[in-house]
Amino acid sequence: MSKVLFVQKSVPVFQNKVYGTAEQAAGAVCGDVVMQIHPQEGIVINSAFDPTVMQYDADYQNEQNYSPFFQDYIGEVLARFEDAVTDKKMKIAEIGCGKGYFLDLLHERGLDVIGFDPAYEGENPLVVKEYFDERYKNLGIDIFLLRHTMEHIPNPFRFLHTVAKANDYKGKIFIEVPTLDWIISKKSFWDIFYEHCNYFTEASFANFFTQAETGRLFNGQYMYILADLSNLKPEVNSFVISEESLDLHFDETLAQWKSLISEHKDNGIAIWGAGAKGSTFLNLLDPERTNVKMVVDVSPKKQNKFIAHTAHPIVSPEAFKARTDIGTVIIMNENYKEEIIRSVNNDSINFLIL
Repeated sequence: MSKVLFVQKSVPVFQNKVYGTAEQAAGAVCGDVVMQIHPQEGIVINSAFDPTVMQYDADYQNEQNYSPFFQDYIGEVLARFEDAVTDKKMKIAEIGCGKGYFLDLLHERGLDVIGFDPAYEGENPLVVKEYFDERYKNLGIDIFLLRHTMEHIPNPFRFLHTVAKANDYKGKIFIEVPTLDWIISKKSFWDIFYEHCNYFTEASFANFFTQAETGRLFNGQYMYILADLSNLKPEVNSFVISEESLDLHFDETLAQWKSLISEHKDNGIAIWGAGAKGSTFLNLLDPERTNVKMVVDVSPKKQNKFIAHTAHPIVSPEAFKARTDIGTVIIMNENYKEEIIRSVNNDSINFLIL
């Protein structure tokens, strides 16, 4: 294995899990993140990742569908994906369909879809509550869809061959993942999560195929790849990223935010966003819950719950507006800054944006 690029010690293994009590949150399972380049696949991985601790359940909440900006982004993904659907009779399989939101959108458009996800909680007969593997060969899938799934799968190149082999290396695949290029450019330590055991640059992911289309989504934070499964390489035959190009030294950014929190703590601090970014930010910068009073989130499924490990309380925007002890709000994702500032509508609040 290559040299260590970045380390996080004792962070929650699930950044997107919220808990019903502070005690339960404080007892969240934690692990280490040790980022290195995989010697065969040429991508960055968490070499300390342990898949046996990843037990997804109803406490796992990663839906963002309550945001107007997020809805616009979903529309953009739909448009990109539907460009690849040249015939409505094409059969689509979404691997890792989560709670089935995107699958339902495709079905509403009259597309022939089937989903796979062992953690699916609904009753949609179109979803198979299992992992996709060789058992599901010969389904005759025309396009496989994997949205924010590959970053959770150990040995992703091997998994792609599992998918391709089950479909006789026919059809296309559309994959969306966070991009390491953006993390590096923004020095965004808050985008390093335990449950993301893989990190891809556009170049390293495209290197899995002899030919592929790539592009950016979500204002550059995510990327997609569209390729024919027949173009999946038998093996990854070259490195396309180097240790020198992966500047994951986040010390300066961490120090900057530590200073800002210290500067504003007497003014009363809240952060906006109880997702993975917010959880990571708090676990690294306020683990003892001494500086940040609360977390605000628009999702009713997260409100009145607690952040993993740090046990910061999560409140609704309405509850936040009723408070008079908050003078500073740190917005966890710059994509949502305009709608958050507009919804708060309070000139006395000082906003800081990651």
